[in-house]
Amino acid sequence: MKSLVADISRAGRFTPVESYQRFAYWCAALLVLSGIFHLGVYVVDGGTWDGPLSWRKPIVFGLSFGITLATVAWVMTFIKPRRRWGWVLIGVFSVASVLEVALITMQTWRGVPSHFNEDTAFDGMVFSAMGMLVGMVALVTVAIAVWALFSLDAPPSLALAIRAGLVLMLVSQVVGVQMIVEGGNTFGADGALKVPHAFTLHVAQVLPALAILLLISASSELRRIRVVSMAAVGYGLVIISTALQAYAGRAPLDLDLTSSALAAVGLVLMAASALLALRGLAGRPDPPATLPPPGPMGPAVPQTP
Repeated sequence: MKSLVADISRAGRFTPVESYQRFAYWCAALLVLSGIFHLGVYVVDGGTWDGPLSWRKPIVFGLSFGITLATVAWVMTFIKPRRRWGWVLIGVFSVASVLEVALITMQTWRGVPSHFNEDTAFDGMVFSAMGMLVGMVALVTVAIAVWALFSLDAPPSLALAIRAGLVLMLVSQVVGVQMIVEGGNTFGADGALKVPHAFTLHVAQVLPALAILLLISASSELRRIRVVSMAAVGYGLVIISTALQAYAGRAPLDLDLTSSALAAVGLVLMAASALLALRGLAGRPDPPATLPPPGPMGPAVPQTP
């Protein structure tokens, strides 16, 4: 188990980290802890899960922003910007994320909706500030995604996973902008825009995680690229399925034949990719046995009697 963790850390280049990454990881941890804390508040306090005023908001936004921030900070390991640019990009992303979640949390504790709330001058100012902060996050994401498309120091399979994740994260933010334009999370009668928004946002964790598992497995790089591509296509089909539901004004579970077929094929491709990665993981060679301490001329070699 220790060998597996060490290999994952090595393949994912999780250490060492730059100072701006360390700052982002602390901010991400704070956001995740906030989400977990408010989950406890929800369990104790109760109330509705859905609706404009719910403990769901600080829970979901805390966890989602925290995970996304940690992912984007990790991606910088493979872009290798100068420290100044690292601080500019990740610093802005981190501060904007923390402030965004803080404003959402504050409004929930005040007992008022955080989004699309302009009932008072103060509420309108808070909502406008949230929009500006999300815009800053989007601009940084665009900059990092474009940078990654042209310069990424990673194995081809992992580079493919990172780039696909960043591009789809941008698609998620486009959907988020449309949610603001629509004045809510619903398109048409029952189309839940938050479903494709969430699916596209978190592909940036799913595909790189798969690529890292493949990197430490007994697989060739060509095979790794094929498996990551399969997973990306599968995830894309699931996203298209959710988007068709939303833009047709249907509820997420109100599936028609086309959406059902796309979702089914996508899930099969994703499951097959995961199984192939786990199969390759099971075929990893055993770690070498510990050699005896070296003698004056090198490692001791057993003598044939």
